Amino acid sequence: MTELELLRKKIDEIDEELLVLFKERLEVSKQIGILKKKYKMNIFDPEREKQIISEATESMPDNEKKYTESFLHNLMDISKEVQSE
Repeated sequence: MTELELLRKKIDEIDEELLVLFKERLEVSKQIGILKKKYKMNIFDPEREKQIISEATESMPDNEKKYTESFLHNLMDISKEVQSE
């Protein structure tokens, strides 16, 4: 197996793990959405999003921060969409 094939195999394994966690996150997001509707709360909490992104990126090198911010924004956007259903 070539180095490229080995690295791609590793990426595939990581993707499988990410998908398991993503599905779990979607289920929790649905439950949160139900509670927010029950208590008439807003789906979007901009301060919480800022805090999560800030904490996640504070110790990262500058050249990686933008990718992490983008990833988390996308993940949170999906969660908000699920909570709105």
